[in-house]
Amino acid sequence: MRPDDRSEPMSGYLGWKGWGADGFGVLTRGDKDYFARETRDLGRLHPPASVLEIGYGNGAFLAFSRSVGWNVTGTELLPELVELARAAGYQAFRADELDTLPDGSFDLVAAFDVFEHVPPEASVAFLRSLSAKLAEGGVILLRFPNADSWIGNPFQHGDVTHVNAIGVLKLEFYAAEAGLSILRIRGARRRGFQTSVIHGLHAWTAGVIIKCIGAIAKALYFPDLPVVLSSSNVVTVLGRAGDTTLGERRLSRRGRSRTRTRR
Repeated sequence: MRPDDRSEPMSGYLGWKGWGADGFGVLTRGDKDYFARETRDLGRLHPPASVLEIGYGNGAFLAFSRSVGWNVTGTELLPELVELARAAGYQAFRADELDTLPDGSFDLVAAFDVFEHVPPEASVAFLRSLSAKLAEGGVILLRFPNADSWIGNPFQHGDVTHVNAIGVLKLEFYAAEAGLSILRIRGARRRGFQTSVIHGLHAWTAGVIIKCIGAIAKALYFPDLPVVLSSSNVVTVLGRAGDTTLGERRLSRRGRSRTRTRR
């Protein structure tokens, strides 16, 4: 295989993902409901909050941020998506231009389905680069496939660009090395009736059953670990270690910092 053959499988990636001009920046009713529930842990975040999204894909979270009055900036690896975002009036930059954005400027740095694309050896540096962009009291919100449960396998192994499987213990190491604290870790919110009747019924029935089974499995096998066994994706909120402005005013009451002593 020639060295440049590695890029050939990526030529159809945008089409495979269904990303393009027709759907870029479209905020469906289901997306708006989902992102509102996914970000509700960030209780004190309010307009005119400054938000940076890493790897914005087809622009749904950019559109959500704009809809709630947040000042949003995005970065993307694919130049086609950078051009689409700029054409839609967003401040958008190539991924390699992240360092040109001012440090200490963002209340929230969000990366949905991005961390699993970062090679393991670059993961700590990646988190440090996000941490540098945080304003005082700012937080990082990550969503990635759940490597601690078989439920996450279809998402982890279903994309040829995923190069790292991340579970709670690996996340703890990455965060500590990057000077970050894990403020919250949980399963991703389930989409409901705002997305479709099927999603709503699933959340009310199978979703409840899966959550109960996951809680029992955790109690039996991992009682002292903050693993998530009931969701295909994990969401975590990170803050800079030692940032005294973080805490309950940024997170819901359930969003306590997690510390654990290793035996």
